[in-house]
This record gives sequence, C-alpha cells and structure tokens, in this order.
Amino acid sequence: MRSSIYKRKDGRHEGYVIYTDPDNGEEKKKSFYGKGRYGQQEVTRQISAFMEKIEGGDYSDIKKVTLEGWLKKYMEVYCAKRATTTREGYQRYINKHINPYMGKLLLRQIKPTNIEAFYNSERDSGYSEKTILQEHRILHRAFNKAVGDGLLTRNPCDSVDAPSPEEKEPEIYTEKQFNDLLKALRGHRMEPVVLIAGMCGLRRCELLGLKWEDIDTVNGTISVKRNVVPTKEKGIEIKGTKTPKSTRIFSIPPVIIPALKRIRGVGAVYLKIDGQPYNPGSVSRMFKEFLEQRGLPHTTLHNLRHFNCTMMLKYGISEREAMERSGHSTGTMIKKYQHILKDMDKVSADKLNSIIEK
Repeated sequence: MRSSIYKRKDGRHEGYVIYTDPDNGEEKKKSFYGKGRYGQQEVTRQISAFMEKIEGGDYSDIKKVTLEGWLKKYMEVYCAKRATTTREGYQRYINKHINPYMGKLLLRQIKPTNIEAFYNSERDSGYSEKTILQEHRILHRAFNKAVGDGLLTRNPCDSVDAPSPEEKEPEIYTEKQFNDLLKALRGHRMEPVVLIAGMCGLRRCELLGLKWEDIDTVNGTISVKRNVVPTKEKGIEIKGTKTPKSTRIFSIPPVIIPALKRIRGVGAVYLKIDGQPYNPGSVSRMFKEFLEQRGLPHTTLHNLRHFNCTMMLKYGISEREAMERSGHSTGTMIKKYQHILKDMDKVSADKLNSIIEK
C-alpha cells in the first residue's frame, strides 16, 4: 500500500491510497478529501484509519467482498500457521474447485442453496464425495471466521448436509500374497520398506523418514519420529510425525529381525542414490511398477499398513494395543476392518462349541 496528499486548485486537500482489493486481488485507488484550515490533517486521519483497517483485515467499509476475496484473506491470516502441506492442499481445492464456480459471488449473499448447487455440480463433474467433503470443510471453516469477523451473521454451511463418503474397501493382501511379495523382493532396494510396512504398519511418510538408527535389532524395537512430505513451496520436507500419537516406539516382530540385520545400512532406510529423500509419490509409483513387472496382485504401501492392522486384530492383539503400535488417534480400528475380518466371527462361534456337552 502507498498513499499521497496534495492541495487542489480549489483549495481543498485530496489524498489517495493505492491498495490491493481483497475482493479480487486487483490494485485499486481510494480517494479522501478535506477542506478548510485543517483539511490536510483530516485527509491524513482518514487515510491512516483506512490503511489500518485494510492491514487488520477489517472489511466493514468495503461493501463488495466476494467469496474469492474472503478466501484469500482467510488463507493469509487464519491459515498462516498451518503446515505447508495443509495450506497447499486448501489452496488447490480453492483454486481448482471453489473459486471457478462461486468465487465471484458476494460473500454476504451466499445462501445454502448456492453451496448445495456447487456440490451437485461437483458430483455431475465426476468428483468423489471425499473431494466434496474436503471442500465443505474448507468453506465451513472460512465462513465461521467470517461470522467471527462480523462479515456474516450466520454460517450458510450450517444448513447444508456434509457429504458422507462411503468407506472404500482397501485391497488388502492375504498372508500368502504377502509372503510371495517378500520372496520376490529379496535383495531388492525396496525390501526393507515393504517388510517394515507390512510387519510394523508404518505410514508411507513414516517409512521414508525412518533411519536405520531408529531400528534397534538388539532390543527388538522400532522408533517412529519423523515424516517425509512433499510441498510445492519447500520441496521435500522432513518434519515431525503427523500427530503426537504417531510418535511412538514399539517392539518388532522377532521373525523379521534376521532380515533387518541382513539388509541393514546407514542413514535413512530408503534414499535416492545421491542421498536425497524420495518424493512419497515416486516411491508409490516404483512399487506399483515392481508389482506389475513381477505379475503380483495390485496393492499399495498404505494398504500394507492396512494388512498389518488386519493381522494384528486377526491374531488376537487388542484394539488398544494395535492402535498404539500403528499410531491411530481414534478408536475406530474394529469398525474400519470388520468387513475384512468376517472369518473371525466364525472362529468365535466355533469356540462356543465347548459350552454344550456332546
């Protein structure tokens, strides 16, 4: 922002401010006037007050704030301290989905029907309920802040049902398929990543942040301390774990310790040849290519985590202990995997046979 004051030929003082319009990001000019003996002081006061409001995000004197303009301010002010990956994810949804459809609508005129029409348009374009749910969450949070700032009297998202994505059944390997995979991987660079994913249940970002020093083969433990995440702003970033619950130390299944000793190296468990960390997406593509080349059934590194959680429940590990090992933050494991563990119900029924005398 910049400003200037000068005296007109008619004796009045005029000043102006060049500022960025929060509606659309365009540069605009606003003028102020003062007359009489104290005209210059009056213009100075008006300019100072206006600049203070703009810098503070107070739009009370700007009558045409659009949704696009408010989302820009919401990202700059209220999302400034969020993780880089979170901000970039929000911005992708805003730029690709929200702004093209309803960004030019005046903020104060947006109604629940506008939002519902946007969601229906997304469905017609083939976007999933999961995508629409993310858009709903961003809009709901942004409108809540607009209410708090006095720009709206109520949140229009409150009258719109949040999308309910159906849980997609993950493609989880059987025990035989997992063993076949390990045999095919023996000696391959991805062997430690896949072995630890399937037997210890680490997330993809945790696997790539894992160092050999985090694996104690003497005491049989593994420590999960960091993530590798891709960002547009900073490139590949090594940071702390996703949640406090995700930082954990737990015992390694003894059966894989000999393999870990055989393939043990130094530094990170999985790095590029030049010593730089991999983009998680690149590792997923390489794993997919490996499966295709070997003619093995499709799965993903994240689904190997599901495999581990499933096996823990199948072999009698309590839900609480399974949550601790996998770093789950909420007690939803049984519900999440119950459709996969139908055979456990049959085992339970068979155990009740002993009640009745034969």
